[in-house]
Amino acid sequence: MFKVSVVVSSWHYFDNPFKLQPLYELYYATVIDHLIGHKYANVSVVDLRQLRKDGKEITEKTIKNYIPEQDLYVYWLMKTADYPEVLTTVDSLRSVYPNAKHVAGGTHVEHFTEDCKKHFDTVIRGPGERPLYHVINALIDGFYDDREKFFQGNWGESKYDDWPIARRNYLPVDAIVNRDLFCKYGGVLGTSAMLQRGCNFNCTYCIYNVPNMIQARSPESVRKEIDYLKKEYEIEGLNLRDEVCIPANKKTATEFLEAIGSCNVIWRGQTRVGVREEIIKLAAESGCVELSIGVETASLQVLDLIDKHQTFDLVRDFITCSRRYDIKIKMCLILGLPGEPPDIVEVTRKYIDETNPDYVAISGFCPVPGSVIYNNYKEYGIKRIDDDWSKHAHLMHRFSEDEDFGLPFEYEKENKWGKTFTRRQIADNIQALQQHCREKSMLY
Repeated sequence: MFKVSVVVSSWHYFDNPFKLQPLYELYYATVIDHLIGHKYANVSVVDLRQLRKDGKEITEKTIKNYIPEQDLYVYWLMKTADYPEVLTTVDSLRSVYPNAKHVAGGTHVEHFTEDCKKHFDTVIRGPGERPLYHVINALIDGFYDDREKFFQGNWGESKYDDWPIARRNYLPVDAIVNRDLFCKYGGVLGTSAMLQRGCNFNCTYCIYNVPNMIQARSPESVRKEIDYLKKEYEIEGLNLRDEVCIPANKKTATEFLEAIGSCNVIWRGQTRVGVREEIIKLAAESGCVELSIGVETASLQVLDLIDKHQTFDLVRDFITCSRRYDIKIKMCLILGLPGEPPDIVEVTRKYIDETNPDYVAISGFCPVPGSVIYNNYKEYGIKRIDDDWSKHAHLMHRFSEDEDFGLPFEYEKENKWGKTFTRRQIADNIQALQQHCREKSMLY
């Protein structure tokens, strides 16, 4: 029996790594099971978050003791911050299981393919479904050679709806459901799902537009996944991890929301402003209780620099309209972006007070490796970027004030937009605005 493990990193940058679920790893484990079948392969998910839960550090020794021998290990690298730990994992496992193969794909691999080729037996760019099938079959049949070392997939040939929904039975129940996701909504039992993958925008600070399109599941598939989660895990709330949870196309959005609405759950997710009122109304009717919007900045100059393609009027209109249908709004803001004016704290505080969202998430900027700003950092007035990729996790304080990862860079004292902030000043700005929002009961 051929043995495959999909490996989940420890997510060292999250204060609570079990609040969210490893959807990509669960999905690809399901896909491998679907393609190869239980007759030929045994598929598992190895969760390094458990070591953190057990109070253990992620070291070569703990990795060797925790991960069993397999024929193939799969890593789906979405965050660059996981990369150093994954490399440690690969090296540790090679020292004890020298015949095993290691395969990697995901957003980090998309941007740093050549470096990844140095460390993995197979590297996948693009969708991983068919490449994983070819690699595993080659290994089972004994024909693994140079043809299996690199795959350039085609998103148009591997649509999300062509593949099965992610099964969650690879992990224990407490790693799948919790009451934290809906702590503001009665603490109902909830979990996450990704009903669409990709993003069709090109913000200069972001890399999570892989694919650079949105692939949505069919209404039938949406209902199937939610019904599965309700039956197997008794969930009442669904946290959508789609990059844009409301489709832009009216017909697609209508069918998508009606499918969710037929399942009788409450849900939350992130979307873009500019959604038509009739679609917001339908979202409310489908069970939507909260929408996060990436406003990012209260500075028009910064908004232009990050290529966000939205206006402050659109934001205000979206908040007003959503409130009309009892959908709460979580406004996401980033401090430390290029081009901020000296009075960014006052400008942002005033903007928050004027728009009056229900909740606010204030984060610190990270020039994410692979992003336009990272690749052209000098053009944005950045003096240096920390080469310790474990620090390039996500935005500082994105999910908790105790998550002190982020701001792994330093600006020049002045750039073409004027004087800049130091890392300490950016952190102080974040804390000042967090305190303002805390006093208004907007933080969670």
